[in-house]
Amino acid sequence: MRNEGWGAIRIALVATGLSLAAVSMSGAAPRIAVMPDVDPVDATGFTANDTDFLNLMGNLEGPRGFGTVSDLAPALPWSELDSMTIGEVLDYQVRIRRMGTQSSAVGRYQFIHATLVQILRTHGISREMVFDGEIQTFLARLLMRDCGFYDVATPIDRLGNCLAGRWAALPLLSGPDAGLSAYHDDGLNHHLVSSNDFRNVLETRFRW
Repeated sequence: MRNEGWGAIRIALVATGLSLAAVSMSGAAPRIAVMPDVDPVDATGFTANDTDFLNLMGNLEGPRGFGTVSDLAPALPWSELDSMTIGEVLDYQVRIRRMGTQSSAVGRYQFIHATLVQILRTHGISREMVFDGEIQTFLARLLMRDCGFYDVATPIDRLGNCLAGRWAALPLLSGPDAGLSAYHDDGLNHHLVSSNDFRNVLETRFRW
C-alpha cells in the first residue's frame, strides 16, 4: 500500500522543522502540530527511501490497514479508528487495558498505548489530531527517525535492533536473540519476516 500524500522523504516540510495539519472528518479547521526537532533528511545529501520499510512493516503489523485493531482486543472502538482523534484512540486503549487486554496495539503500524503517549510527550503532538493514515505514517516516521533510520551513518545492526524494539514483527539483527522478535519471550509475539529480507530493506534505503 502506498502512503498517499507523502511521496519521497525529501518533502517540503524540512525548511523550518516539521509541521503537519490534519483535518477532522467533520470539516473543522486544520489542527496543527509542530515538531521543530525533527529533520528526516540526511545532511550528506542522500535521499532516504522509507516506503519499502513502511510497507514491509505495515503489512506485517497491520495487514488490514489504518483501521486495524489488535485481534487480542476485547472490544472494538466506538467509531472507525482512523476517523478518531489521537486522544479518543488513547481513551479507547485505556478502556481495553482496564478490561484486561493483552495488547492495546492499533493502526497500520500497531502503536501500543505507551508508545503513543511517549510520542506525544516527546514531540509535543496534540491529542486533537485525527488518527488517520497520514498521521499514523508520520508517527511511524518519528519512531524510525529516533532509531537513526534517516542517518546514513547509523550501523545496520543497531538500526535493525532499535526498529525491532519498536515493532515485534521484525527480527533482531544481532545479539543472542538475533533472528527472533525482541518480544518472543512473551508468548504473544514472534518475527514475521526473515533477517535477510529485513536487512536488505535497511541496507538499500538510501539513494543519491
